Parts: sequence; C-alpha cells; structure tokens
Amino acid sequence: MRILIAAGGSGGHIFPAVALAEELRSKDLSAEILFVGSDKALDRRVFEKGGFKYILLSANKLPYKASFKMLIFLLKLSIDIVRSLAILMKYRPGAVVGFGGYVSAPVIAAAYILGIPKIVHEQNAVPGRANTMLFRFVDKIAVSFEETKKYLRTYAKKAVFTGNPIRVSILKDDKAGNIKKLGLDPQKFTILVVGGSQGAHNLNKSFLISLSKMDEDARRFLQVIHITGVTDYGWASSAYKELSIEHLVYSFVDRIEEVYSASDLVVTRSGASAIFEIAYFARPMILIPYPFALGHQSENARIFSMRGAAIEIDEKNLSGDLMKEKIETLLKDRKRLSEMGESARRMSVPNSSYSLAQAVLNIEKRSK
Repeated sequence: MRILIAAGGSGGHIFPAVALAEELRSKDLSAEILFVGSDKALDRRVFEKGGFKYILLSANKLPYKASFKMLIFLLKLSIDIVRSLAILMKYRPGAVVGFGGYVSAPVIAAAYILGIPKIVHEQNAVPGRANTMLFRFVDKIAVSFEETKKYLRTYAKKAVFTGNPIRVSILKDDKAGNIKKLGLDPQKFTILVVGGSQGAHNLNKSFLISLSKMDEDARRFLQVIHITGVTDYGWASSAYKELSIEHLVYSFVDRIEEVYSASDLVVTRSGASAIFEIAYFARPMILIPYPFALGHQSENARIFSMRGAAIEIDEKNLSGDLMKEKIETLLKDRKRLSEMGESARRMSVPNSSYSLAQAVLNIEKRSK
C-alpha cells in the first residue's frame, strides 16, 4: 500500500490527515505513507512527531480579491504543480488524499494529470475554497457532516459520509487520572477555554471579564484550564493572578486529550477538528465561531447547537456579560449539561478514521 496525503497549513487540516495515516498503518504495517504539507513550523512538528515521511510545498494563500497578489499566487501554484508532478512520478502512490487548504490544490491537480485515483476530505459543514475547486477532479468526496452534501450540488453523487477522523492518541478518556495529573481539584467544576488560535483575543478577553464579574462563591466552585495562544499568554496569566480562582494557563498544549478529558465544559471556536474531538469526549460546548472563516465555523456551530450539543455565541454579540450569563445558566442546570454532553457524543463518529481509510482503499484498488 502506497498512499500520498496532502494536508497542511493548520491543525484542522493536518490532524484528521494524521488520524487517517494511523488507521492505514494499523491495517498494513508495511504501508508507505508520504505527507505533502506546507512550509510552516506546525506541519514539520506534527509530521516529525508522528514519524512520517514528508515533503513541503510553499505556504501559498489564495487572495480574496483580484490584485497583484493573485499573479504571485498563480506563479507559486504553477511551481508547486510542477513539483507535485515530480513527487508523484517518483513516489507512484496508489491513491492521493487531499484534506483541503492550499497544499491540496497542486497535489490533486498533479494526480488528475497523471490519472492517479484521488479523494478529498472536507472537515467543515460548508466546503472550503480549495476543496470546492477540486471537487470536479476527484473520484470521491468524504464529508464530516451529512449536511455538507447539499453544498456539493452536481458533485453530491461523489459524496461519502465518513465523519471527521480522530487521532488514536485522543481516544482515551480518563477524567480522574487527568485531573490528578494536572494537579486540579476533582470536586470543582472545570472549564476548558481553547482560545489559542487566530483571532482568539476577543474570546480570551471576554471569558476573563466574565470571571471577574462572578461573585467569589461562584469562582471558588470553579477551576479553569485556559489555552490562550502565544500572543495572549502574558497578559492572560497576569489577569488570572488578580482573580481568586484556581487556574492553569498555557500558550499551547501538546497533549490536548488530557485537558479535553479533565473538563466539564469547553469554551472554544468551532473549527471542525476541535469540535469533533470534544464531541468524542461528550463534553458540552460554548462555541464562538471565528467570524473570518467564510462562514465555515458558523455553520459548524449552528449544526452542533441545533442538535443540542452546544450553545452558540455570535462574535458580534460576544461580551463578558453574555459569557457570564451563558456559563452561569449552564452551571444551574446540570440536567441540560448532561443532555448536551450526550448530544455531543451522538455527533461524534468514533469509527470515522476506519470509514475514511476504507474509502481510500476502495479507490486505491482501481490503480492496480
């Protein structure tokens, strides 16, 4: 088995790809898997940690408007298509899998030229720009949400529902063990805040303001794990010192499954990979979609909210007062928290990596 996986630029694209690679390796220990990623530090770190072979293309971004930047984009794209052709002719994979983002475009284009079977996986409910342009060239379109099929129009017949693949390292929920490992109080209610990505400052700030507005009795009942991102780490750490609340503040967490498992409620953006991982742990969520993600995160949050797994807060309405209101409402309604957790569990697709691997192997057989 020889599979090439194109994924890079963000954890939302890379982590499901890694989950697929782990599943393929579990099926065949001799499987040869090559990643093609973008020239970003995150891509290198994840691939090297997983022990995967990888090649990096440029970190090229499609401009939103016609401008001189478009010419530069097209020049880099042309170069990356030529490089992808060379990679595919040398590696000769039985199938190519794209996970969206820029890096999928030149690799899928090269696979189309060479007649290699190919499949793309769409993590979000609303397809991204890169995948939308690639749908006509691929054999199958794997989707995380059943609702995505309505956006595929004439390509809906290519769709296969797999769910969003979850890394093997995530698949262990030991709440008591992780609470102890993190040095937290097992009797307190634990809120996990994941603000450590682009555009998270307003989320981080609003959450801290919400805590400052709670009375001391409420804060004594709570403890917080807050992943702020590098930019907000300094001021957020200082802000917590002014509050009488037990807390752990991180700029980044490598073993995210430990903090998912330790939590009782998660406050986060609504990128697909993160919310499906949280759903696996059956944790209720407060979701604040990133407003500049072309509506992808908003639709993800809407579906989770509609199915009772989350409360959605629109960025334009986000404030410390509103955050405080939503948190305190949930703290007073344990039955609703439990029901939200169960709804989240139902949203999870634990066998998603297996389903996607099967879809890949089915098209891979055509190359033999």
